[in-house]
Amino acid sequence: MKLFSKLFLFLIMASILFYAYARFIEPMLLTVQYENIYSDLLSDKDNIRIVQFSDTHISEFFDMDNLKKTVNKINSENPHIVVFTGDLIDQYNKLENKDNICEIWEALSEINATLGKYAIYGNHDYGGGAESAYKQIMANSGFKLLVNEKTIIEEHNINIIGMDDSIFGIFDKEVIAGYLDEDFFNIILSHEPDAAEHFLEYNADLFICGHSHGGQVNLPFINYTPPLAQKYVRGMYAIDNYRQTKIYVNVGLGTSKIPMRFMAAPELTVFTLKNN
Repeated sequence: MKLFSKLFLFLIMASILFYAYARFIEPMLLTVQYENIYSDLLSDKDNIRIVQFSDTHISEFFDMDNLKKTVNKINSENPHIVVFTGDLIDQYNKLENKDNICEIWEALSEINATLGKYAIYGNHDYGGGAESAYKQIMANSGFKLLVNEKTIIEEHNINIIGMDDSIFGIFDKEVIAGYLDEDFFNIILSHEPDAAEHFLEYNADLFICGHSHGGQVNLPFINYTPPLAQKYVRGMYAIDNYRQTKIYVNVGLGTSKIPMRFMAAPELTVFTLKNN
């Protein structure tokens, strides 16, 4: 009986500690992951730093203080390019402070990037009035919103392609594939990482994705990831195809469904692009 009582007490204490860490500590951490990318297609003038942030899911659990902390951290990395890969606000129709969304674009406008700031839609950026609000926020904060569009940074031989969200947007394989220029280093921004499977036979060099939250709460035998984030879940994947395509899945910053993270600390990713 004593053994049972001790075991029960241990489980209670462990559960309390787990909840406290997953609810209040890990979601507040902000880590930075560094990745070096090499290619003969890149200009040999300079190394180019790209900072990715994703899945802020702004809500009562990821507020303006969190966003401003993120902006300061991004600027500390001195990026040439900044990309946001979708899911800005968690549930726009339930956002209490809609009258003050200017605070969001005022914070994002403080991000400095000498070669431009680019964004794409995520699934949470559609519905409940979010689509037009997201477009307005990004325009006012100096981000170029790419919706099945491309932009070329000629002096560095970089071609950035932004896919519309693959769940609630318009998935247009033919258009995206047509943008992939064999003579440029082609970067595809895709909120959902598994969408990359459609383009591995084309001239895709680097996919930059989010959506998965890295599982968000990772326990033994429990690792839920959303649709279109089942194969590519977190970190860097190297594909053995003729283009040696790389797929990176950022675990994001905020939370969705439940305000907890475990073994999936919020992150920024810094890519340094280098000529071989």
